[in-house]
Formats: sequence, C-alpha cells, structure tokens
Amino acid sequence: MDNDILSINVIDQNDIKEENLQHPKEETTDRTKILENMKTDKSWLSELKLSPVDHLLTIDRSICPQCSKKRKYFCYDCYIPFGDPEKNPKLKLPINVDIIHYPTELISKSTSIHCKVMARDDVNIIEYSPDHEYIYNYEETLLLYPSDDADFLTHVPNLDKVKKVIFIESQWHNTKKILANPSIQKIKCVKIDLQKTMFWRYQSMGDHCLATIEAIYYFFKEYHLASNNGLYNGEYDNLLYYYSLFYNLIQSEYKKKNVNFVKKKNYIQ
Repeated sequence: MDNDILSINVIDQNDIKEENLQHPKEETTDRTKILENMKTDKSWLSELKLSPVDHLLTIDRSICPQCSKKRKYFCYDCYIPFGDPEKNPKLKLPINVDIIHYPTELISKSTSIHCKVMARDDVNIIEYSPDHEYIYNYEETLLLYPSDDADFLTHVPNLDKVKKVIFIESQWHNTKKILANPSIQKIKCVKIDLQKTMFWRYQSMGDHCLATIEAIYYFFKEYHLASNNGLYNGEYDNLLYYYSLFYNLIQSEYKKKNVNFVKKKNYIQ
C-alpha cells in the first residue's frame, strides 16, 4: 500500500497492552501542571481551535442525572457532558454519523463517545449484531475503512450527496466480522490521508493507526476542505476537545518525577 495511504483508520482500544482505562483517573489531575502543559505543548493538538477546558479541571466525580452512575467529565453511557453546560462545546455535523460498536468492547474505552457527547443529534451508536440487516441508502452513505478498493475521501465524486458516514469501533479481528456482514459490504469505503496518532496508550500497530475520534476528526476536516474550496478554520476542532484534555492529563503524568508506570516510547512531545 502506498506510504501516503492510511493503513487503518481506527485502533481498537482493547488491542492496547496498557492496563489503565482510556480516561485518566481524577486522582492524578493537577490543574496547574495541566494548564502549564497546555501552554508549553508543541504537538499539533496545541494548534487546534478548542473551547477552554478550565472548568473541567476543577470538577469532581458526580452522579449522572440519567443513570445515577458516578462519572467525571461526561457519562459514557448516557452521553451527558458534565461541568458548566454553557462552556461545553456543542457541534453540528454536516452529515450524520453511525458508529458500529462491537458489543464486547468496553464503551468506557471508546473515544468515539466524545463525538456523541458533543454532537448528540447527529451521531448514532449501534451495537453490532451478525444477524442484523443494516439498511442504508448506498448512494448516500460512506464507510471509513481503507479497503483495497477504497477511494480517498477527497476523490469521491458528488460528495455533496453524501448524507451519512459510518465508523467501526472494534478490535481488528472483530472488524473483519463486521465487514463480512452482507449489508455492510455494499457500502462504499473511503480512506483519509496518512496521519500520525497522538494516542497515549501503547499499541503494536504503528503510529499511523488512529484512535477512533482522531479518524472522525480527520474525516470531517477533509470533508470540509473538499466542500469549501480548501478552506478550513477549525470548524470541527472541538471533536478533539476531550481527547486533547486527556492527552494533556497523561502528558502531565508522564512528566511527574518518581512515578513508576509503563510509558509509551518517545511519547513526550
């Protein structure tokens, strides 16, 4: 495969060997150090046009008003954001999103939840079932997956006619099971340009295997560029709002002295 082609658009959080959950524990949060890391961070995440996260750095775990479970930044079961509701970003996506979630994957590890939390009305999370027939208008639907016959998103004709894009949230071997579904096989596959992940947890598939929310972000960035004569002004940067927050939380932990835990090689930017 050409070096400029993304080898796979999503990585399965359960393929990652580190034992910690996807979202960093609140006991490790140090507001001052996190803000300092945000100011000094030299990664491309620091260049995003993101809503301020300051209000999230002072909150404690609280009870979700819908399911009564204790959560912190958001409830990953009910897709409810916590913190100041006036400061939490809300997004309107240009096309609808279906996320096909393999049922054995822990939803608490899924970065695609971030998209549902911020663009609730435009995102649908579907639990995969091999017996289910997925009904789509195939002329208006795309599947982000780099199959052998996948076109680059920017080369898709009549992109303005696309109404829905599908992302897969699963481990590699389970992805093949989802793709084997006859109704899924009929959907046109597309791929995005090669990108380097900023995901903090170790995985063996290489630096170009993106976390799901990264793939979603790059899809909508490329979609916007293709639909607006190459212009982009951060319209969908907030898709990485929580992702960037967690990245900086973990960066702060990596920089702590006398902390003994497994670190990803060359992770500190």
